Amino acid sequence: SLSMAQPARIERPMTFLGELMYEWTEIGPRLETVITTVLHFDKVVDRKLVEAIIAEKLLVFDRFRSIVKPNAGSHTHTWTRLKRIDMSYHLVEHRLPSPATRKELEAFISSMYRKQLDTSHPLWRFYIVPLDGNKCAVVTRIHHSVGDGVTLIEVMLSLMGREEAKKQPHVFKKRPPASWTKTMANPLQFSSRCLHFVLGAAKGSTYPLRRKDTPNVLKIPSIAQLTTEKKVACGASIPLQLFKEAGRRMDGTVNDMIVATLTATLRRYLLAHDTCLNDGNTPRISVLFPFNMRYGRINVSDPKQFGNQFTLLPLDLPIHEKDPISIMLASKKCCDEIKESPMAFIITGLNKLAMSILPAKWYHTLTFTCLEKSTGMFTNVPGPKKPVLLAGQVVSDLMFYVPALASITFSVLSYNGSIRFGVMTNQGGGKINPNELTNIFYEEFHCLYDASKGLHPDVQRSETNPLTKWAILCVFILLLSRW
Repeated sequence: SLSMAQPARIERPMTFLGELMYEWTEIGPRLETVITTVLHFDKVVDRKLVEAIIAEKLLVFDRFRSIVKPNAGSHTHTWTRLKRIDMSYHLVEHRLPSPATRKELEAFISSMYRKQLDTSHPLWRFYIVPLDGNKCAVVTRIHHSVGDGVTLIEVMLSLMGREEAKKQPHVFKKRPPASWTKTMANPLQFSSRCLHFVLGAAKGSTYPLRRKDTPNVLKIPSIAQLTTEKKVACGASIPLQLFKEAGRRMDGTVNDMIVATLTATLRRYLLAHDTCLNDGNTPRISVLFPFNMRYGRINVSDPKQFGNQFTLLPLDLPIHEKDPISIMLASKKCCDEIKESPMAFIITGLNKLAMSILPAKWYHTLTFTCLEKSTGMFTNVPGPKKPVLLAGQVVSDLMFYVPALASITFSVLSYNGSIRFGVMTNQGGGKINPNELTNIFYEEFHCLYDASKGLHPDVQRSETNPLTKWAILCVFILLLSRW
């Protein structure tokens, strides 16, 4: 075991999202929310060096030295820091059956979800997994109650050698909303922003009443059907520069292009395995994605900034669109509507209110009901722009998998100029083939990229009829005046 000199035991309350994540774990392993990160190396890393780095850089964060203890007389919990950490539990070496390839590694990661993290220890573990060809992988499992993806990426980067990290602290770059002064000078843009704001407020306020997605082979009817049988797969990398080029052509962002590729991927998969798109049907297919509630720089050493500060928002995918250009433009429109709406703040407020006034059982039931409305979950995380090192070895590849609180979850990560697409499926929702989905994503992106060469700025603008926006704004003002 590893012991470090520490002051008296420290206790910190859990945030409301941390409480939620931990209480799901208490229900059973099928709902355990563990974020899994996979780091690949072209050489085997030294276990003693990794242990020394953990001792020096990871254990300075209280959450990685703390266990969760319930508070007497309530369903809340507290982080309680330990004086001694058992490194024989937290850092282990696992050997795969021969041949030790990426396929066997993915099977090992899938099997991890059959067993929960031991709550008598801090909620994290690292595995060093040797692979054929003198390569290896380091697999980390960190409970979501410890922190969200943004926090944990900063923590992981703090363990690694990255010169630019010292010069350029991580800043959450969000496209700032256009100035309302400039917007009001453009009546069409002003009417559009007003409409998106009002619709977003309405959607956020009525989120619990939102209709369920159309039944399909990727959607699980009830969270009660989730099991511990999961499968993960990671597709081939795609140059980030290609996403940037296609995004610029449609006057959008890399994220807009990722959403368009996900839409095209699900459309193709459903056409092959489902009937919901037959006969010109327009099914409702949506994914939940975490919306980061932080702004500016993050200091992970500050307990107030550590933890979970996000909300899950529904993103309706234009799955009914047939041609690539329509898919790209419709996907960008869906993303723009969310960027300009207050939905995230309204849903966060409703969440906190419900958790403060409802008994835990009722709150979980309400939460599960909302989660069951969408087909899956989707997370897009910007990773390091340049290669990073751990224990003196360059990380050749990097991927993560998000907790599977649906029958399918999608992970997108950019690292060192490339984008990776990962899928985790829960076999309780049916026999979904994650490898087929990763292959389709790769192929559909290149199809969309080729189609984007035919886009020019006027195409995007022609999709929106100015008269329609004026009519909607006039109706809105009329209703407001009567009210």
